[in-house]
Amino acid sequence: MAKKRPKKKDKKRLREIASMKELSSNATSLVHLKQAMPILIPLLKEFGAEVDKMEDALQSVDGMARQTSELVSIPDRFNNFFADHGWIMYGMMNFEVAKEAVLKAEKGNFKEALDQIIQYYDLETIRFQLKRMNSIKAFQSRMELASKALLDYEEKRYHACVPVVLALTDGLVNELHEDHKGISAGSTQLEAWDSIAAHSQGLGKLVRIIRKGRRKTTTEPISLPYRNGILHGTDLSYDNETVAAKTWALLFAVGEWAAKVERGETTAPEDKPKESFLDIFEKVQEIETFKQEIESWKPREFISIKKDLFVQGTPEYTLNEFLGQWLQKNYGKMTMILPHKVFDTKTAPLKIREHFKSELLISYEFVSVIDVGFSNTTVSVKLQVEEFGRQLEKVHDFVMICEDDQGNLVSRNATRSKWISYTWRV
Repeated sequence: MAKKRPKKKDKKRLREIASMKELSSNATSLVHLKQAMPILIPLLKEFGAEVDKMEDALQSVDGMARQTSELVSIPDRFNNFFADHGWIMYGMMNFEVAKEAVLKAEKGNFKEALDQIIQYYDLETIRFQLKRMNSIKAFQSRMELASKALLDYEEKRYHACVPVVLALTDGLVNELHEDHKGISAGSTQLEAWDSIAAHSQGLGKLVRIIRKGRRKTTTEPISLPYRNGILHGTDLSYDNETVAAKTWALLFAVGEWAAKVERGETTAPEDKPKESFLDIFEKVQEIETFKQEIESWKPREFISIKKDLFVQGTPEYTLNEFLGQWLQKNYGKMTMILPHKVFDTKTAPLKIREHFKSELLISYEFVSVIDVGFSNTTVSVKLQVEEFGRQLEKVHDFVMICEDDQGNLVSRNATRSKWISYTWRV
């Protein structure tokens, strides 16, 4: 009798993680709601619902369902094409870049797709994503070295950049993993609930590639950031842009896992009660409004840098309040600017005090206020500070983000929104 083949373990797809499933489920529910509207209208009118507005909003449901289907499919399609080549999808990666690369690969233009991904990791992208990494407590002490590695990357000194970024990634994993082992350990798994990067088809697959044993010395150019070969001195021709860009991408993907670990979000929370059609409809109205606001958004034509002309509710007004509290050493009120997802109300004042107790603000002057995006303004400030008895002048860019009380990106005009900054450390 022929032996039965062992069943292969199911490889869960990224579209099956919680947030993706919720998106798909909500889109399907809305399509069903639209189909059922002719029957529901009389009942909804009885409850005083604004049926006309509901019908108007539901006109865009079919298009939204198609967009949702594409959105939830791109991470799997991206990883299927590119994971073996050292690229995986992660939350901070630009969706349009990933989508375009997938479409090019599906048309057979694979080399063009790979080139596009490499070009995405320019200085601006890496600098921005590093700023977001600064919200990870375990990475803050590593930021100085990361900045030096970025300078090497800018000057095309890939031989210096790559080992440093790999070491920083290894150290971050070692500090936060429950086994306190680095990324090279065979037992180290980087998985977290509802994460695009920290998934068996993301970091799980990528880490298996980069930690391969590379015991034989080779001078042949490589295109993958083999951690063991590079740090142990056996892969001698790693110094190229491709390996460097992939090393940065690895760090940012690990950063997604690290943020989940620090927030205690590696395992699934308790099940939430199922939402009704009306709950889902309210959500789609909010999403549609948000989408329309994004499409119609324009940066302000003129923004004064004079403090007495700042308007309440603007990012520059909030930052001015923060700096005023710093002048007075009021660490408790300085927490107004801290991201909700990073600090809780109990520990925030202590974190502010720890950082600013040896750094006193003497005076400050606004240099520029630039609306970068729908919920993003960069405010440049010239600061006169005293550090350990020495007076210094520095210019610092505060990247101001508009969030709600749950840490979600929202419109500048949304109720219960506030301006926070991930770059509050000066």
